[in-house]
Amino acid sequence: MCLGIPMQVVSVAGTTALCRGRDGETRIDILLVAPVAVGDWLLTFLGAARGRLEADEAGRIEQALGALEAVERGQPFDVATFFPDLVDREPQLPEHLRGRS
Repeated sequence: MCLGIPMQVVSVAGTTALCRGRDGETRIDILLVAPVAVGDWLLTFLGAARGRLEADEAGRIEQALGALEAVERGQPFDVATFFPDLVDREPQLPEHLRGRS
């Protein structure tokens, strides 16, 4: 399974950026999303940026990754802690799955 990891750009050098994420700093290939600036959030897969993120979206992904880690460690899973944006919200079907009127 491949997971996208949000990382924040620390510095840029040519076609790579030094980024900081949950596991520390690493150099990320930015060819698919360039140009980037210090402070930008990127969604990374296997050492390469595949998309840009807003800071709040990066935070939600980090919370979801935290939930996965908690489950893996056998810790209690509290939806409100890891997915606060889902609490007190009615599920919505994607547009293509909604019935035609």
